[in-house]
Amino acid sequence: MTDASTAFIDHTLRRRILCAVGALMLLLLLAACSSGGQDPAEVATLPEGDARRGEELFILSIEGAPPCSNCHVLAGPPNEGADLTGFGALAASRVSGMTAKGYAYQSIVKPAAFVVPGFSNLMYNQYEHRLSPQQIADLIAYLLTL
Repeated sequence: MTDASTAFIDHTLRRRILCAVGALMLLLLLAACSSGGQDPAEVATLPEGDARRGEELFILSIEGAPPCSNCHVLAGPPNEGADLTGFGALAASRVSGMTAKGYAYQSIVKPAAFVVPGFSNLMYNQYEHRLSPQQIADLIAYLLTL
């Protein structure tokens, strides 16, 4: 091989390595920026929640939405939904990088984003459209007391 052909091969190999390294860095950056482990942005805009009102909402049907208590129990054998006893303590550890408040919000407005192992994705998914931001904040405040 001549010096010119060796230089061409070296240059081509360097370009391929740089492209591969660049692609790997881009994938790592995209993975770091994904929202899977962060609180939804809407959590920061919620008003202050009232746990007492949230407790009432837990058992009420609002705007045709089923009450949480239709499927979720407190200190009992699980129904269609998970037992919510200890929710406040467990919520912060369900999704890595997400706060308890963020997880509670996501569970209410986008229930399919994380389904507790052992349960199916059966939760009503229209609470975001049926409950006001205040009602969602109140419900979250209550759930975090459990």
